[in-house]
Amino acid sequence: MKKLVTIFAVLVVVGVVLLFVSSRIIGSGIKAGVETFGPEVTQTTITLESVELSAFSGAGSIKGLVVGNPEGFNTPHAIKLDGFSMKLQPMSVLSDKIVINEIIIDGPEFIYESGLNIKNSNISAILANIEAFTGESEEEMEEAGSTKNVQIDLLRITGGQVKVSNKLMAGQSLMVPLPNIELKDIGADDDGSTFGETMKIVFQAINQGIISSVGKSGNAIGDQLKNIGEGSQKGLGGLLQGIKDKVDRDN
Repeated sequence: MKKLVTIFAVLVVVGVVLLFVSSRIIGSGIKAGVETFGPEVTQTTITLESVELSAFSGAGSIKGLVVGNPEGFNTPHAIKLDGFSMKLQPMSVLSDKIVINEIIIDGPEFIYESGLNIKNSNISAILANIEAFTGESEEEMEEAGSTKNVQIDLLRITGGQVKVSNKLMAGQSLMVPLPNIELKDIGADDDGSTFGETMKIVFQAINQGIISSVGKSGNAIGDQLKNIGEGSQKGLGGLLQGIKDKVDRDN
């Protein structure tokens, strides 16, 4: 009887160690994948501080995600997330489709840097890079059998803030709240969506949310505009009006 108890205790300890090691391996794998494959898709730097994930429950958190800007933009970054939570099906990381049950992001920071033409912003440039990648590049990777697909049941972004930056603002920025974004059933079919296609869907929603928010932000930024020179106010007013007109056309 004592031998059975001893064997059982050893097995429990070994099981706990394996779960801990598996958690570290999965977390490290996600971090390496994001920092290696992500920049190929966005054509920007992407850094990730840490990934903590339970191999038993699939629940975890990601800290310190920063997406840089494409060439030609001067702000420090495009997106900064101090941290967010996620839950996935642990064993799916070993299959061809990684199933993520939910990603909950609260309080992200976006910097919307634009030129005189509202079509030329850092966010739209990243989206264009992603769209370009999801063409020939992903087809080549699929033929080589080197891609994993993704399914995200729920992605929710709340409490986001957008810093609007423009050359007309003399180094200053305007702060605009980002409307909540909720996406469901990304890649919910049998095959799932490629990583690039998933990023495209998410960035399209973010880009649309930012443009909509900036276009409807007249009252929210009225007081902030007082701190900008009169000449800049006029130019910036024209820019914001152009964004508002675009939002009205899209609706």
